[in-house]
Amino acid sequence: MPTTQRVPSSSGFYAQLDALLTERELELVRRARRFCDERLAHESLAAFIEGRPYASSLIDDWAGKGFLSLQVPREQGGHGASYPCKIRIAQEVARHSFATAFALNNLQGSVTRLARSGSDTQRAALLEGFMRGRLLGAPALTEPEAGSDLGALRTEAARVDGGWLISGSKAWVTNGAVVNCPLVLAKVKGSGAQDGQIASFLVDMSAPSGSYARRPMPSVGGHSFRCAELVFDRHFVPDWAMFNAPGEAFKASLASITAARVHVAAMCTATLHAALCDAIAYCRQRTAFGQSLLDHQGLRWELAEVATRLEAANALVVLAAQRIESGDAAITVAAQAKKFAVDTAIWGLDQCVRCVGARGATSGMRLAMHQAELRFSAYTDGTGQLLLDRIGKGLLKDYPGTEQGK
Repeated sequence: MPTTQRVPSSSGFYAQLDALLTERELELVRRARRFCDERLAHESLAAFIEGRPYASSLIDDWAGKGFLSLQVPREQGGHGASYPCKIRIAQEVARHSFATAFALNNLQGSVTRLARSGSDTQRAALLEGFMRGRLLGAPALTEPEAGSDLGALRTEAARVDGGWLISGSKAWVTNGAVVNCPLVLAKVKGSGAQDGQIASFLVDMSAPSGSYARRPMPSVGGHSFRCAELVFDRHFVPDWAMFNAPGEAFKASLASITAARVHVAAMCTATLHAALCDAIAYCRQRTAFGQSLLDHQGLRWELAEVATRLEAANALVVLAAQRIESGDAAITVAAQAKKFAVDTAIWGLDQCVRCVGARGATSGMRLAMHQAELRFSAYTDGTGQLLLDRIGKGLLKDYPGTEQGK
């Protein structure tokens, strides 16, 4: 974790998060912004218009800039960046494309997980490939019949000499169409007292002894998520590929989901901020009845409401990011940040499009793209109902009454 003095370097919407970064991290954010403005912006919009994922070469270029190894410790060849830096860079991508930001952030998270929690053997075998983008990872948790209920998964890992045979299906795997080394959650089978407990495995899909199928799950407007179902049929992985031991993987997965919820919230606020800026700029120069659209009070008030809720969502994101970086309890505030940011962004984008009018549905603006991609945020890392349930279960603890607080 960086210990350099943190210095504010910007004003405006991103100033609160930027104030949490070191000067070195701020330079990484500036580099990411340049890359996004010069390379990613055009490619992501062109891909959306053409109904395809962004070009896979973008992953190679992103890795070449060192952004996949953003949080890898510096002694291992990475940047050793903080959690707030991670989400700020994800926001730079989300300004142009929520789906691209989500997909690239997902790849980066797999590299970080391996660098921080992998064994010496795993890091020696895989880390360089992950950092350079030759190996692409993803958490493979969700199953066709078990979404947020991780405990109901059916994928099994059967013990054999020298390793495990993985059998089962994982659905809605982000980047599933391109990953070649996902982290698969499975119930161990035939291992004595550990039988039935959940473990996780780094599954090399290029292994010659492997048996798997990849089934794309295309979705309207969500091509750049590259979601796919991965089906394993007695796919062999060696002993050293076990990432979390039986009984530990479930807890580790839940912990990672808390941080992931804040990623999603942060990207939602960045996408809505970009849309709001575009809508305001358009309404300022477009005239109707002798004055700019922005001079019409009714329209101006609608955008003012979007701006107000956006700032509130951003404040929750900053609070949650601070809690996660400091190691404080963040389960409730992460759920609150995602719930409020997602709801605000989906509603706010609708307002922006209505204020712009028919022009907002054209390919000349990104509003239609933002609308189509950002709606997927409501389904990832916990639906709104699940998040409310999570928040509700913590009410007595998080908001104690006077007598309880004594």
